Amino acid sequence: MAGLYFHIPFCFTRCGYCDFYKTTRLDFMDAFIKTLYSEVAHYKNDFPQQLSSIYFGGGTPSLVKGTDFAELFAVIKRNYHLNRDAEITIEANPDDLTGAYLDALLELGFNRISIGIQSFHQRDLQEMGRRHNAQQARQAVELAWQSGFRNIGMDLIYGLPWSSTEHFQQNLDVFAELPVQHLSAYHLTFEEGTPFHRLLKKGIYQEVSEEDSLEQYHLLRAYTNKKGFEHYELSNFCRPGFRSRHNSSYWKGVPYLGFGPGAHSYFGNKRCWNKPDLNLYLQGDWTRIREEEELKNLDAYNETLMLGLRTAEGLDLKDIQQRFPNFYATLVQQSNKWVSGGALILENERLFCPPDAWFVVDGIIEDLFVSE
Repeated sequence: MAGLYFHIPFCFTRCGYCDFYKTTRLDFMDAFIKTLYSEVAHYKNDFPQQLSSIYFGGGTPSLVKGTDFAELFAVIKRNYHLNRDAEITIEANPDDLTGAYLDALLELGFNRISIGIQSFHQRDLQEMGRRHNAQQARQAVELAWQSGFRNIGMDLIYGLPWSSTEHFQQNLDVFAELPVQHLSAYHLTFEEGTPFHRLLKKGIYQEVSEEDSLEQYHLLRAYTNKKGFEHYELSNFCRPGFRSRHNSSYWKGVPYLGFGPGAHSYFGNKRCWNKPDLNLYLQGDWTRIREEEELKNLDAYNETLMLGLRTAEGLDLKDIQQRFPNFYATLVQQSNKWVSGGALILENERLFCPPDAWFVVDGIIEDLFVSE
């Protein structure tokens, strides 16, 4: 079943590591919300699938007022087929969360919240440009639980150039004490165009060593395993039964429709995206803002490899043989050296990467890609 994604591009401040499309022009929020209603209605005939998930990402979705969410859900339900048990997620900043706001979210139908904590250390938060403090980070999770959310996720970032493995362990100590069902933990990457990337080029920041990165990754796995979490995707861990249904659909190639500037969509072997331009978006001319491409068989194959090998299930070789018969023999041949070396496992007609090797899986995927 399919999903909807809403990109809410507004932020109070810009985080130094983030390369998602965003703006601090909160004075455009009301106009954006009204345009969003129009976009949702505009594409109703293009996407007749039954919806099993809705995800609000950003940016900072928790800047949206409850009354605006109420109207948006009314528009969605008028135009799309939403399952009664659909997973509905909001990403939130800790300092946006109050008891009243959380109560309103639950009343509207949100049943999953992902809190952008990143760290419980004050220096980390200041360096990254986060607007919450360490105390608010912990309190936000506890408040969400007290309000009635029973599917709470949080984000952490490791591999910080000014920090240490000991500090990351302290972050994990706090995580282990909190009523959290899902953890997304990402190694810091210096994405081109971000303030962090400019600081890296100037020599102010240096990437952490491979040894430290690997030590922090193994520490992460040990902590989550001790807490009873399953490692189901390269950067994602959860208690049994609490996988992100929406994100899992991305990795399985399930259709989804994205709204908002910079949002992407995928359905009917076609990839579409809105240009990351708020001013253009507010004009509501969908022929100008939306771009699309038909995925070639080669591109679809490479994307299937990339997404599949980053998950615990890996690749279903029967599915590969059926969908991509021209590439099946190549995959079997190219993967032999990785299977022999233990970095990939071939078992019951599934090809997957054991979690201990996930830290280098991107290199394996790149090696298996087929080029024109």
